[in-house]
Amino acid sequence: MLTFTGLAAERVGMAPDVVAFTISLPANATSATTARTEVTRRLSQRITSGALEDVRLLLTELITNSLRHGGVTAEDEIGVRAELSDGTVRIEVHDPGRDGPPEVRTPGARGGGYGLFLVDRLTSEWGVDRRDGTTVWAELSAGSAR
Repeated sequence: MLTFTGLAAERVGMAPDVVAFTISLPANATSATTARTEVTRRLSQRITSGALEDVRLLLTELITNSLRHGGVTAEDEIGVRAELSDGTVRIEVHDPGRDGPPEVRTPGARGGGYGLFLVDRLTSEWGVDRRDGTTVWAELSAGSAR
């Protein structure tokens, strides 16, 4: 099931320059592609191309982490939220969080371990909320570039 909460719904009570959206995606391999497509559609005219590429990469890594390490089942959904406010992009990826707390690992020679490592390197701030599952959030400048 793919569910969108649009900009108008998110603007209630927010400043006029705030752009936000939420997507509920099935817990499967196409979720990262759908999230990247939607964030591109919604933010490409509002943030720099470098910041957009970072957001797209971070979403891919966080969704992949949810699928690999979140203990998700085929019946679960992964929630994605993006918000642009005051020159900062905040992204959040939520899963049922059944497989313990997220941990930053040193990337290995055989691959793997790059998800939170990249989040840590590319963002100004990030964190984890363990209420009602696991939400990993990250913030970066809308004008940032790698």
